[in-house]
Amino acid sequence: MNVMPREVSPLIVKYGYRTLAILILLTVFSTFLLVEYFLSGEKNTFLLALSIIFYPLTIILFVAFRLTVVDRIHKKYFQNETLLNKSGKVLKGSSVGSKGSANISNEDWSFICDSTTKEGDTVEVVGILDDNITLKVKKIG
Repeated sequence: MNVMPREVSPLIVKYGYRTLAILILLTVFSTFLLVEYFLSGEKNTFLLALSIIFYPLTIILFVAFRLTVVDRIHKKYFQNETLLNKSGKVLKGSSVGSKGSANISNEDWSFICDSTTKEGDTVEVVGILDDNITLKVKKIG
């Protein structure tokens, strides 16, 4: 059975599921409080105040996660140099300049190649794009 590799959102890769779940829940909760304030017959200023507090709190947490967790983890654990010159098998082929995916060092990576690739080809990492999740590869087999 041939299973297509799932494309992972760069947002998920950068921030992680847990961080995004917390931020989404806070945004939904703030929106719920604001909607409840406008839909309730009585104007409960407590609901309005809570929603006003939670929106900036969500933005502050987003920035804090970005500055601390994400940047520190990428700097500490993601060393681009460790992938250079590694080879792997193409899982999803691509045409010139479009994204494909390959298994390199037992992990699935998106890549862009300067030649057409097909499933089963061997590629070698020659660089990493600025997004830190897409590799530049060359076809070697």
